[in-house]
Amino acid sequence: MAKYTLDSLPVELNKYKVITLDLDDTLLRSDKSISETNKRVLQKAQQQGFSIAIATGRHPKSAVRVMTELGCLNENSYAVCFNGSCVVRLSEYIAHNSIVGYPTFFRTTASGKLAKVVTAFAHSFKGARVHGYSVTRGLVIEDHNPYTQIEIDTSDVGFVEDDFMKISDHEEFFKVMIVGEEKIIDKVKSKLPESLTSVFNVVRSNPNFLEFIPNKSSKGTGLKSLCIRLGYPVESSIAFGDAENDLHMIQTAGLGVAMENGFDVVKAAADVVTKTNDEDGVALVIEKFLK
Repeated sequence: MAKYTLDSLPVELNKYKVITLDLDDTLLRSDKSISETNKRVLQKAQQQGFSIAIATGRHPKSAVRVMTELGCLNENSYAVCFNGSCVVRLSEYIAHNSIVGYPTFFRTTASGKLAKVVTAFAHSFKGARVHGYSVTRGLVIEDHNPYTQIEIDTSDVGFVEDDFMKISDHEEFFKVMIVGEEKIIDKVKSKLPESLTSVFNVVRSNPNFLEFIPNKSSKGTGLKSLCIRLGYPVESSIAFGDAENDLHMIQTAGLGVAMENGFDVVKAAADVVTKTNDEDGVALVIEKFLK
C-alpha cells in the first residue's frame, strides 16, 4: 500500500529537481493525447528549474515527438528509452538525424545470439511472436501480427522484416519482445527459464508485451544514470508510471508516483497513488511542488 494519499503527501519545495514520465497510460491519456493541464503544469515546472525527462519502452524518436508536443524540448531534454537499455540527450539524437547509430551516454545491448535464444523460447508457445530494436537496423519484426503492428504504429521509425533465427550472432539489440494474446503471455512468463532471467530484466509493459531488457537494465537504472549526468542524487527525482516495467523506477526515485489506473504491484510499491491518466494525475502531483 502506498505511503501517502494525494491529500497527505508531504510537500517540501526545492527537494526535487528531476521529473521522469512514463508515456502510455501515464502522461498520455487513453486516446494517446496529452492534456492541456499536463502541458501547462510541466512547462511551469521546467520554467522553475525542474529537468523533465521521458522514461519509455519506445524509441528516442517518440520521446522527441512527445517532448515537442509538451513544449518542453530544449538542449537539456533527455529520455530513458527501451525500458532502460539506453539514455539519450534528445538534442544530440536530433542532430544525428537518423533512427540508427545515434549517440547515447548510457547503452547496454543483447547480442543477436541471445535474441535467437529468446526467439526459440517464444516459438515453443503457439501464438507467441517476437520483435526487437536493433542498434543498426531499428525495429526488426518477424511478421505483421496484430501486436507487432501496435509497435509499428507507435514507434514512428518504420521497420525491417527478418527471420530472427537467421540474424547475425553479433548484431546488437536494445531489447527483444515476446508478444501475443494475454493468456499466451501469461503462460510464457510463468515458464521463463533461468538462462533468460539471469541475463535479462524481463518485464511486462502491457498485457500483450513481455520485454527482455539486456543486462538486467531497467527504467530505474536509467533514472540513476540520468541523475548522475544531471548532477543530482537520485533522491531528487520524481518518477511517474503505471506498469510492471515502471516498477524499479518507482522504487528508485525519491518520490515514486503510481497512476490510479496502474498495475496493483506498482501502486503497492509507490510512495503515492495519483489520479488516472485521464484525470491529469501527473499534474495533480507536480502542482504541489511548484512555487
